Amino acid sequence: KIKDLKQVAPPNTNVMMFNGKLFALHEANLPLECRMSEDGRLDLVGYETFNDVLDYPVSAHPIQDGDELVFHSYTVDQKLIEDHGTMKLGRYNSQKDQVETYFVPTPSKSYVSFAHSIISTDNYIIVWDCSVHFKTDALFTGGSFFKSNRYFTLKFGVVPKNKDNVQIDDVLWIDSREVGAIVHPLHAWEEHVNEYDDNGEVISSNVTLKLWTPFCEDLRLELDQSNTFHMVEFAIDTAARKVSKSIIDESINSEFACMPPPTRRPRQAVTPPSTYVPSRGYTRVNARNASTREFVSSLSSDKRFGFTAIFGEDNDGFRGYAKWDLVKRRLDSTVFYRDGELGGEPMLVRSGEYGDERIYVGSYLYNQDEDKSYFALYDGETGGQVCRLAMRQRVPFGFHGQYIDGEDLRAHFKYHEASDSGFNASCPAKWLRFFLRDYILGSGSENR
Repeated sequence: KIKDLKQVAPPNTNVMMFNGKLFALHEANLPLECRMSEDGRLDLVGYETFNDVLDYPVSAHPIQDGDELVFHSYTVDQKLIEDHGTMKLGRYNSQKDQVETYFVPTPSKSYVSFAHSIISTDNYIIVWDCSVHFKTDALFTGGSFFKSNRYFTLKFGVVPKNKDNVQIDDVLWIDSREVGAIVHPLHAWEEHVNEYDDNGEVISSNVTLKLWTPFCEDLRLELDQSNTFHMVEFAIDTAARKVSKSIIDESINSEFACMPPPTRRPRQAVTPPSTYVPSRGYTRVNARNASTREFVSSLSSDKRFGFTAIFGEDNDGFRGYAKWDLVKRRLDSTVFYRDGELGGEPMLVRSGEYGDERIYVGSYLYNQDEDKSYFALYDGETGGQVCRLAMRQRVPFGFHGQYIDGEDLRAHFKYHEASDSGFNASCPAKWLRFFLRDYILGSGSENR
């Protein structure tokens, strides 16, 4: 008998560096912490439980939000469903070293929805309940255990991110009335419309959440099936409790969406041009009641462009990548790899000093004719190839990847050096306990 099903699946889907720790991730597992040596070797540390709080798997796509980590997962483990539910959502604060939110956001235990990812804005977390459900009849019929249910529509759950002790009653579920599924969303932000009277008092305030994502109307998770994803924008009106969908582009089939790493400079708000938001682009005066309406968008300049991987015509792999302009609401450009080469997920790098940052796009490529792998780096602005490196061995490209810069690597090495010395320098509370014990009380490391 397996003692803990949360520690049995291979952590082979994604990697994440957070708070000095390197994790290997799989949505049926707890995060597996690894230690990287300066020569690149990896050593196993163990499963992360956040001080024995985690009692549910963590997905392969947690969201790093400053000092906090927003995470979720879903499960098909019947015992976990009975004890908790089909999905669980949490928020961990690394400075306090504690999980501040941890609850089940879904109201039903009668089915399991494919919920590979979540996404967040400044003030909200967005989860979803899609049209693809877990079906045990695959034991007898074969194929994937996840099947598309054409009679079930995509629903969004809007969760307040900054509220303490969030529970299921705080979740606003809104039906999109669209059949389909989301796997890897691109980006989400908030658009606020505030109305003021002539004394400057707020008369009304409404927030609409904008979500850009590759969307598949009939997702089939079969090895011999191809799927079509088109970039769409979902506008989630929290006041009217309505969702509208706009198709951004249907010319390419792309998935594995990703945004550049956060900028290290102060964020600058972008005011969308009036050419595509004519009624909301600027503050204006309503002559009937002399009120002033203000439009505020949380879409920032460092998040203007996003990227996706482009499927080939036969869905045999990724043949290139696409760049999306979220301000002008369009496909900006495409880059295709050499003939006979397949690529993986675009990995984005933000490089340069303050005021002179550039985005680069990297991908591992497999050359079918040569049976060799390469790493190619492209200029995110021009699409020109910056370098192409031959790899010593074949590199699988069906996984997710993360670029880890020198600053994060140094923090990782420092964290483990501190751990070897008996304290965690990234957590003030633990550092203070170490300082008091070893230097004020004078117990010394030789007595430990």
